Amino acid sequence: MNMQIRMIIAAYLLICIALPAFGQGGPAGAGGVGKGQADAAAEGSTGTDPRDFAPKFMPYYRYDELENGLEQNNIVAFGLYAFTTTFAMTYEIPLAVDRDISGTALRDPDTGVCSGTLPGGGNPQLPNGLPAEGDCQETGVGDMNLRFMYRTDWSALGADWLIGAQFDFPTATDPVLGSETFMVAPMVTPIWDLKFWPGPGAFAALMNFYFTDVFKDDGRADVSMYVGRWFFMLPLRAPGPGLFDGIYLLPEFQPIYDFENSEFSLWIAPEFGKILAPGVIAYAKPGFGVNPTTGSGERDFTFEIGIRYFMK
Repeated sequence: MNMQIRMIIAAYLLICIALPAFGQGGPAGAGGVGKGQADAAAEGSTGTDPRDFAPKFMPYYRYDELENGLEQNNIVAFGLYAFTTTFAMTYEIPLAVDRDISGTALRDPDTGVCSGTLPGGGNPQLPNGLPAEGDCQETGVGDMNLRFMYRTDWSALGADWLIGAQFDFPTATDPVLGSETFMVAPMVTPIWDLKFWPGPGAFAALMNFYFTDVFKDDGRADVSMYVGRWFFMLPLRAPGPGLFDGIYLLPEFQPIYDFENSEFSLWIAPEFGKILAPGVIAYAKPGFGVNPTTGSGERDFTFEIGIRYFMK
């Protein structure tokens, strides 16, 4: 799929998603969540509970450094659109991605030219390898994803349950920036309120995905990967006017198992956030790979900052 087609797909999907998302302030009904419900959800919320289907816009910047020397800067449009009170969709579009592979083994130290393929696996950023040639740095649009979630009325194990699926689209404007693969990942998520925590709003959410490729370009490896996203929300101070009011800690654990390469990896990222005003939250999130395997393309260090804004 050439660059022009990818850009058209990315622009078309962005328009289709953004236009209705900015119009969700109207009455509730089949088209989404109403203004009164959104205002109520925003009051005192951090926007991190997967059960919260109030419409939100959550852009972020993230820096990634992999163990193989790859460095990447990302500016991402992220948000949630609620079709009903029990069915919602998130969109995640890397509008600007700068990927530098000059520090990897693909760069010839004599000529400065990059060639060959980095191995993938163990990291959602490199699910099936990364081919490169010529310039060791590329900037453009990355691969986007859509995630559909349905809130069930199940109560097994004393949890609330979400089910759904994530779809990853090969919208990158250059092969170096994406996977050249359309992937599907069924999802199941149990969520428990942590009643032992001294304060309201504490929860544990264990999101579980299984990624597999549907179609891909020649030269890309098969994808068969379990990805866990396990969150533990721990409010530290109630919302208020003080500098340290409304702060919280949200550790995330990502266990990943690549079935194609029989490799396990683990990434941990403690998010520190603050409610600036009702419906406006800012956060910072450093991330660390736990003993990343040499040559696997696993994450070594990441840093993310972002804002969550409830659409009213």
